[in-house]
Amino acid sequence: MGTTIRRLVNIVAERGCSGMYTLHRLDVAKHLFYPSRAAAEAANKTNGKVSILPWLPATVMRFEPSPTTLWDAGRLEMFALVSPRSCEDRILCSNTAGHTTLYNAYSNCVQALPDLNGGKGFMPMAISIARPAAPEEDLYVMNTAADLGDGMCCFEVLRFGSLGGNDSEVEGPMVGLRGWRWGPLPPPPFSANICAHTVVDGGSTICVSASEALVLTPSALTQGSVNGRKPPADGCCHLMAQQNLKTPEEWSVSRLSLLNLGGGRFCIAKTFRVLSNGRESFDSADSVEDKFAVLTGIEMVTSGVGRGDNDPEEGLKMVRHKSIRYMFTNEMIRWVL
Repeated sequence: MGTTIRRLVNIVAERGCSGMYTLHRLDVAKHLFYPSRAAAEAANKTNGKVSILPWLPATVMRFEPSPTTLWDAGRLEMFALVSPRSCEDRILCSNTAGHTTLYNAYSNCVQALPDLNGGKGFMPMAISIARPAAPEEDLYVMNTAADLGDGMCCFEVLRFGSLGGNDSEVEGPMVGLRGWRWGPLPPPPFSANICAHTVVDGGSTICVSASEALVLTPSALTQGSVNGRKPPADGCCHLMAQQNLKTPEEWSVSRLSLLNLGGGRFCIAKTFRVLSNGRESFDSADSVEDKFAVLTGIEMVTSGVGRGDNDPEEGLKMVRHKSIRYMFTNEMIRWVL
């Protein structure tokens, strides 16, 4: 399964505290990248400022919470891109009750999907992994809270395949029918809030970070076991720490994501909160003066290849392109997909 070079970044924003979300699509070439690497390097030498995005791109879709008499049961708490390596248009959304819907921004169509076996709580982890020869990528979803939800329902995978299991074992009208279905997975053997996650080893391994690092592989998950080896180092994340944008001390990152755009290009999305004058801590909501997001386009390239093993510049190099800042007013960015 090849990787598509992304043209658009999907932004999901919340309208105030209404629980309604809007989908916006940001042009990567216009807002995040220069026409060439040379142009980006030249701009970095003369201008390191962050441009202002005065408003989000036009709304292409609105998502509203389900009406319910149960407190918070219909709130939308998960948005994820389905098969992002081959498509940038299909967005899955789910509420806290586990009801899921698939929206195709290209065709402007909505598809009902099977329900999750159980709700996944507030902003669960969602990671897409490609299987060899599979028509679609698998989407792994897990509760990130310390109690990990309700047992086996805290961790599931959305997979496209036979609706009746193995075709060789199915009889009657279910033979040959294929579609999306959720499958429960054994819960990980730890109890801690998941604060970060990523995919490494060419998209075959999930790494999550909590009080202890843990590596989850698709084969181990289906067998009910976990690989406890140390997570491999991620060169891109290491370079992000080294060449990060300098920010004032009163700025605090409340959310960070790294979006793979294909072709060695990435989008770093950060949500900031700003400490009010005279405040010394972010512990109180009253101390937060503003919230805004900064999106940065970066390009990973190899440098020094072929110039000798002792070349200090040999290895991965991160080239920063454009950065834009969007101030939250009535719309707050919640997901960047």
